[in-house]
Amino acid sequence: MTTKLITNPTNGNSLGFYTPAEASRIAQVPLWTVHDWRRKGIVIPTVEWIDETNKIHVGHTFETLVFLRLIKLLRSKGISLLESVKAIKKLNTRLGSPSRRWADARIFVRDKEVIVNDESDGYGSTVVTKGHQVIWEVFFGEEFKRLKERADALLIPEDYMNYVEIDLSIQNGLPIILNTSILTNLIHSLCQQGYEYQDIHDMYSFIPLRKIKGAEEYEQFLDKVGKN
Repeated sequence: MTTKLITNPTNGNSLGFYTPAEASRIAQVPLWTVHDWRRKGIVIPTVEWIDETNKIHVGHTFETLVFLRLIKLLRSKGISLLESVKAIKKLNTRLGSPSRRWADARIFVRDKEVIVNDESDGYGSTVVTKGHQVIWEVFFGEEFKRLKERADALLIPEDYMNYVEIDLSIQNGLPIILNTSILTNLIHSLCQQGYEYQDIHDMYSFIPLRKIKGAEEYEQFLDKVGKN
């Protein structure tokens, strides 16, 4: 992939910018795995920016975060790394970068073989059987469908979508409280410093208390996943 240069990642960047540690956390992939896949040339940092001290920072885009997440999900289903990477490449070649177009995609698996189709191919039901034997099983059908409404549907677990979002035009694509510009990791930091939910609500009275709690629960979820 071609490296894209950004001089100010917080100013109108539609790609997003994530350090390897941020990419690991948001995509729910262990950091050592992110580094391993980089060494193997599977998912590499594809964007860099220069700060005010002329220091170069290299990181991942929103697109590569989605690739990391999908490969991890396929691997968790017992799909080989090679087949997982091939499936993501097929998605990218056929439907372009992650977008609403992906809502019509389905990933079929049979005996660890992966096939990528979209709606024009006619992909049938969630499980295709012959007699009592499963022939094809669809992965990520519901997750892809949610892309019609949310571009971040493959990264934000459904349980937290009412509280958290990723908007590439805000905070450089880092998770924020839904319909605000407040980073969820800011809420997490305040909670770790001993602030209660009501204290935080007093600071940010425009944010409903339920969203503050939801943001912290999302960050706690990421903490838990990161330890596994």
